[in-house]
Amino acid sequence: MDHFNHQQGSPYQQQGIPYQQGDAWTGNGFGNYGGNGGPQKAPNIFQQFIFAFIPARYNRLMQVKVGSMIVFVAFLALVSAIISMISQAVSFSSIDVEALVDRLPDFTLTDGHLSLEEDFLYEEGDMYVYMTDDVAGFSYGDATEKAAAGYRDIILVGRDRIFIMQNRGEPRYQYVGFELFGRNRQLGKELAVDALMPYLRGLFIILHILIFVGRAFGYFLSAAVYLLFAMLISSVMKKGQLPSALFRTAVYSKVLMFVAAMILELIPFVGFSVPFLIRVAVTIGFMAFAIAKLPDNRPAPPMMMGPGMGQGWQ
Repeated sequence: MDHFNHQQGSPYQQQGIPYQQGDAWTGNGFGNYGGNGGPQKAPNIFQQFIFAFIPARYNRLMQVKVGSMIVFVAFLALVSAIISMISQAVSFSSIDVEALVDRLPDFTLTDGHLSLEEDFLYEEGDMYVYMTDDVAGFSYGDATEKAAAGYRDIILVGRDRIFIMQNRGEPRYQYVGFELFGRNRQLGKELAVDALMPYLRGLFIILHILIFVGRAFGYFLSAAVYLLFAMLISSVMKKGQLPSALFRTAVYSKVLMFVAAMILELIPFVGFSVPFLIRVAVTIGFMAFAIAKLPDNRPAPPMMMGPGMGQGWQ
């Protein structure tokens, strides 16, 4: 009889345990993010980009570590800033700067102040240029008024500074104070333009560095807001996902509209950007689809113990 008991074993060995929680990262039981093939290597940065467009593969993105996710977002922000720089450089290259300078009236910069005989206005195509020494300078609001009128390249020159805006997709602007050219110095038109260009190029580079930092930070900030919607969606679907998994879902669901904005910015002659409410609606809808595809992560129900269970064969 002892030999018979040894061969049969307990009901757990013979029939198995009804539920196994296992580890959510190794693909066992509830919270199966890794699939049925055991542990899988976390997606690299390029796989993350591809999987971000496939809601059914978001279970793989749940394996991505925080550091790798930060690198991924930084990479997106860097590519976006480079595309923005290229787009603006191409649009400026289409402007005949020499012809524009020839049309400018004679003026002088003396001790950081502009002086000219009469106001100057240039309107041709998408470009608007206005120069006057009656005001110290112009503001962002002044430029947006001209942008609303349909101008894309706007240059406003006052007595003390020059303001430049590009209204292509997301508006970009920069300004330079004439005091940078030094006191006790007088420059004519040609010398002033030659002296101004290096400052504008430097500001152009600094502007896009700030764009890179701002977009990376803003990406995570908006993902934190989308996390609230993700928690609500998960609750309605009774998925029981952890906040860390939902935050990853929010981060990768934003990729679709982020890339769409990059593509629109890459095309210089397109002055269209996706409206904010449409971006939000599409991202939330995509996020809901992805959450629905994630495996259930609720804890396993307790195992019911019946009479005689846990006892060997007698």
